[in-house]
Amino acid sequence: MFLVGQHTTATQFIQNNLNNHIKRTTEASERLSSGKRINRASDSPGQIPTISRINSEIGSISEAIRTGAEAKTLTQTADSGLNEINNLLSRVRELAVQASGSTLTSGDRTSIQTEVDSYLTEIDNITTAITYNDIKLLDGTTTTVSFLIGTDKNGNIDISLVDSDSSALGLSAISGVKEFTSGRVASVNYSSSNLAVNEIKINGQNALASTLSSNLSSGNNTAAGLATAINANSNTHGAEATAFNKVSSAAKNTLTMSNTFTINGDTISVQTSMTSLTTAINEAASGVTATLNSDNSITLSNTTGNDIVIAGNAPTDAGFTASTYLGYLKLANVDGTYVKIEPMTKNNGYATNTGNISDVANFGFNEVDSTTVVTSGLVSSNALTTDHDIKINDYTVGASTSSSAAAKAVAINAITSSTNVTASASNLVTISLNFSSLPSASQVAINGNTIDFSSVTNATDVITAINNASVGDLRAATNSDGAVELTSSSGADIIITHSGTATHLFASHTDATDATISRSSSVTFKGRISLTHTAGDVVKISGDNVSEIGFAGQASTSTPSAGSTISMSSAANATTALTTIDTAINTIANTRASIGASENRIDHRIDYLTDISTISNTRLSKLEDSDFALETAKLTKSQIMSDAATSMLAQANASSKVFLKLLS
Repeated sequence: MFLVGQHTTATQFIQNNLNNHIKRTTEASERLSSGKRINRASDSPGQIPTISRINSEIGSISEAIRTGAEAKTLTQTADSGLNEINNLLSRVRELAVQASGSTLTSGDRTSIQTEVDSYLTEIDNITTAITYNDIKLLDGTTTTVSFLIGTDKNGNIDISLVDSDSSALGLSAISGVKEFTSGRVASVNYSSSNLAVNEIKINGQNALASTLSSNLSSGNNTAAGLATAINANSNTHGAEATAFNKVSSAAKNTLTMSNTFTINGDTISVQTSMTSLTTAINEAASGVTATLNSDNSITLSNTTGNDIVIAGNAPTDAGFTASTYLGYLKLANVDGTYVKIEPMTKNNGYATNTGNISDVANFGFNEVDSTTVVTSGLVSSNALTTDHDIKINDYTVGASTSSSAAAKAVAINAITSSTNVTASASNLVTISLNFSSLPSASQVAINGNTIDFSSVTNATDVITAINNASVGDLRAATNSDGAVELTSSSGADIIITHSGTATHLFASHTDATDATISRSSSVTFKGRISLTHTAGDVVKISGDNVSEIGFAGQASTSTPSAGSTISMSSAANATTALTTIDTAINTIANTRASIGASENRIDHRIDYLTDISTISNTRLSKLEDSDFALETAKLTKSQIMSDAATSMLAQANASSKVFLKLLS
């Protein structure tokens, strides 16, 4: 018997199967069309995190490979510049070999030097021009560039960049300034402590025409007064002094003045900008000209050397510090030669120790001879540190290992390649002897070495005893006056210690500046430093702490310029230059080797990342790509079953029509 319920159940069964076949057909079609086995999270929830991580890793690897390509471009750019520098150095070496011959004329050598200098200039041009994304690669501006060529922080590759300009290669250096300009002069009341006409010598002649007895302490226009005193004897010593003054404020991005202040007694009103403040100073202040600088600081200056007095309610608001600022002196020989200035001392070849280096320092000058060698006073008892502000030709002097002149000279020579200035140190103690009361064998020590003077009878015995003690590089000898001179050619400290009862063998002693030093239980004698410019120019000395190396500031208003340090002027100089050139060639070669090694590292890293990318893509493919054979079989099966179900459903519907006819 055919029942209605049975018909309905059969139809539903067929429809359910048909729906399942359609779903499988759709799923297979989707996977075949997309090529992916997993098209949505619901397809395989457990594998979605893994797929996401792999996708992220593949993206990071691709970006790292691109970064590696950029790093290679940078190394190749740097290497191309270094290769050109190497070519130029090779030509410079050829010229040095040519100049090493002894048959060349002076004209030939001038032509060779001109060509050498032009190549050095081109080397500097190349180091400035070689850039990558505005990063200068060869001029020392940037020392290291880093690239992340990997998927985490451990993938960093650092590429070292080396300053390769002619100065860094030791082929040229900053030339000293031609102007012989003092540091700020000292405040001295010469009315209470007269300066005799012969205490300071200029070009071997008296600096002054008459004894200086004016009160040139702060507030009395010291620099202007000193210039007048020097120029009074210009016809004799041939030099002319010019006084000037300048004071600069701190840079102020914004100006907020809470009150007025004064310049040379004139009130400067409250202003709201550095521009308007500059205008206000020029309108109100007498004796100065105000200039607004590019860094938003203001410089006050005059051409008289008169003191600049800053005071009032709130000068700090405008970037100034309240004080009386003494001026500067500039010395120039009328005939254009370099000025020689020195104190009148025996060490400088004069008959008596009438003057002292401190007299010269009060004028703002160092001791300078006619070949521009500049010599300091005694160095300080402090070792140099990185906190000290000391510059030679605008390059900062670093720390020293001790406070001795010897150690400080080493610190100065550490920047010779940049400054073109070499330092030498020395120390000298002159001892007068008194044999009326001799010390015991253990009462006198020099630099910690006890020396037996108990049986000496003359200066020769004293000298022998000192030299036999082998105290470092200290050597004893007699001078023309019969006194004993104790010298250190390196500039080491000389420490003379007396223990027990006061002795009279060393009746008195003078230091390296010929100043008499009282005898005491222990006296430390500091040395002096001499600076020589390899090109014969005047050395610029600046900074707030130049007294630590015994110098006064030796300033200038001109800009130092680059100059060659290798000379073709003689066969000997050209031969010497070969060593410097070879060192420069080796430096460039080593730099190229370092950059080449970095490029090889980058290549290996890129190859590794490419392999990892392939492996990761393969792994990802296995996880999410469709199995086309399987999905095609599924699709075919689903389509067949769907067609069969559709046919069965049609037959079921047909049987229901027959039943209805029976009922009717």
